[in-house]
Amino acid sequence: MEQELIVLTSLSKKTLQFGENLCSKADNYVKECKVDVENVEKICPKLKFLWSELEVQAQSVEKLKSFAEKQNGILQQFYASKEQELMMLTNELENTLQNLRCKHVDISIRENAVALEKSTRENTPPGGGDLSGGKRGLEFDFIEKDYNNKIEEKITLYDYVEEQSVQELKDKTREEVSAIVNYYNNSLTLIEYIKNHLLQFNEMLESNTISFEESVIEFSRDKCNILDQETRSMAEILVSLAKHYDQVAAALKACQSNTEELDISVLKEDTDLIPTIVEELQESLQKIESTCEEVRIRNQIYQVSYDEAGKLFTELEGFGTKMESFVNTMKELEADFERSSTIVDRYLEELYNLNLWYEEFSKSYDYMIMEIDRRNRVREQHEKTAEEYLAKLEGLYIEEAQQREIFFQNQGRYLPIDLCPPIQEPPIKYDIIPQYISRLPTISSKTLAEAQENILKYKGRIL
Repeated sequence: MEQELIVLTSLSKKTLQFGENLCSKADNYVKECKVDVENVEKICPKLKFLWSELEVQAQSVEKLKSFAEKQNGILQQFYASKEQELMMLTNELENTLQNLRCKHVDISIRENAVALEKSTRENTPPGGGDLSGGKRGLEFDFIEKDYNNKIEEKITLYDYVEEQSVQELKDKTREEVSAIVNYYNNSLTLIEYIKNHLLQFNEMLESNTISFEESVIEFSRDKCNILDQETRSMAEILVSLAKHYDQVAAALKACQSNTEELDISVLKEDTDLIPTIVEELQESLQKIESTCEEVRIRNQIYQVSYDEAGKLFTELEGFGTKMESFVNTMKELEADFERSSTIVDRYLEELYNLNLWYEEFSKSYDYMIMEIDRRNRVREQHEKTAEEYLAKLEGLYIEEAQQREIFFQNQGRYLPIDLCPPIQEPPIKYDIIPQYISRLPTISSKTLAEAQENILKYKGRIL
């Protein structure tokens, strides 16, 4: 705007124009600042929501990581426990099997088994029919020799162990325990992947320097108050300068921001204060500039932060799909682990029971030796008793035969045969016949002594 100076000097005219220029700049600054303030007030709630949501998402990823680490710890602990248990059971089983390798079957038991099988096969030929000659006879001889070889090969208790089944159980148990290691390694890989993403998210969250503790409304109100205060001050100063030129009404109306009447007598009387007034205008403008710059920077920071938050939010949305995949993977790992852990526990229990079985097998062999010896002694006692009874029965038979002979020599010769035919019968002769013959072998004294010694050891362990 252009004002004509009527009353004041050329200096006053330049001062008024300079003041108008400063006020114009201030007005432009304030208008721009008002836009920035509006943007700040609009974007701040959105920004606060975004960063708050980002923190929630990051916390969710942190929880996912914690869950994965906990699951990984369980896997590691389970593997270490089962690996140790497997090693212990394997060693115990190997010691038991080694004991069976060193425990020889008494030769009488082996020969007895061969003889019984041979007797059985002679009485019941395989396939039925006559195998006395021809091709079927040769086939029987081959089968008989093959069986005899198998019996003779079993010289220790270990030869009765199903070695292949034992090894298969060991291998299956190791395989399932190794599967736990694979789950553990897969879990570690998953955790590292989550950690890397979480590290990126945390770095981006830490890059946010905006503090939401300060109220944006208070910030805007404070800055607007400063601007209003300084603009009013500049306007008042400009009005006071303009009143130096009471003949320039149009200029005064253009610059005047309020119609309040002011006392300008001091300005007219004291023109020397114009530089001070100009300095006040400049200071007010500087305050307005600094305030507007502060708001502008705040708006710029919020805008950049909003853009960054938007990018991070978009990235987190993409990670959400991966996160769902991670959760599914962990669920699969957990399900596989539960299945494998159940199988591992079952196999380990089978190994434990198998070891107990072969330990009892070794003990039972010694008790069998004692049982064979006991039965043989009982058989001998029964045979001796039977012989004694047979001798007594024989004596009674002879005595009865003699009595009947005396009867026939004295009275019986006078009796007709058809009078009482049974009277002619000889005495009843009794015999003791066993239901079956014992087929138990005779145990050597060495084997018997070893069995007795082993049984004493077993009983000592129990005590």
